[in-house]
Amino acid sequence: MKRFYLVLFLAFFISSIYASDEKVGTYEQLGKYVPLDLVFVDENNQSKTLGEFMSNKPTVISVNYFNCPGICGPQIDGMTRSLDRMELIEGKEYKALTISFVKKDTPKNAKDFKKNHINIIRKNFDENAWNFLTTKNQKTIDTLTQALGYEYKKIINKQGFVDYIHPAGLVILSPDGKITRYLSGIKYLSFDLKMALLEASKGKVRPTIARALSFCFSFDPENSKYVLASNKILATIILSMILGFFMYMLIKGRKRGDNHDE
Repeated sequence: MKRFYLVLFLAFFISSIYASDEKVGTYEQLGKYVPLDLVFVDENNQSKTLGEFMSNKPTVISVNYFNCPGICGPQIDGMTRSLDRMELIEGKEYKALTISFVKKDTPKNAKDFKKNHINIIRKNFDENAWNFLTTKNQKTIDTLTQALGYEYKKIINKQGFVDYIHPAGLVILSPDGKITRYLSGIKYLSFDLKMALLEASKGKVRPTIARALSFCFSFDPENSKYVLASNKILATIILSMILGFFMYMLIKGRKRGDNHDE
């Protein structure tokens, strides 16, 4: 009985850890569709629908904001390096979009952000195949982020600085706007991205495999950086121990039952 109460206490402890976390992260919407009639403005101040920017091609999307002091920069650098090494022709075989979820971002912010990162690309690259988009319409932002399962939160630190807690990763869409794949983290293998885009061109939906970064790291608003989420790791270890204990008790109980029958 004492063991039972101990297990019950540990289970309550774990649930309290997870319940205390903010609802920030990527909640996958695989197989669902993103509205292609949403209107955005690109870095050249041209207004088009999401579908027009995609040009009926499989598309890789990153959701960021252009004054981010945290992981947006490293994430876009990771995306840039992956596109640089990928053996697909941009603009013909795929499109890339980086979309701001902050309505204060302007086309000029988008152009500067693009310029600061795209110069990493060494191969002959059509810059028009990768657009950086903004919108002043909060409803458009909310519709897009909800469709993608992208949950973020606005925060204000002690110094009055406005920042956002947000996930990092890429979303792959088929030409008709179906969500076919998520790539988590800030670095992406060019082969993984290539295969994701090729599969998206056929409308194939694939589950996410690597989710370590979004699980093991959380955002530190005071220092504007991602830190190891030790509470989640601890909770996972304890949960594994509890499951192991139950399996042990189940097997032990069955053995006792078999011996009793004999």
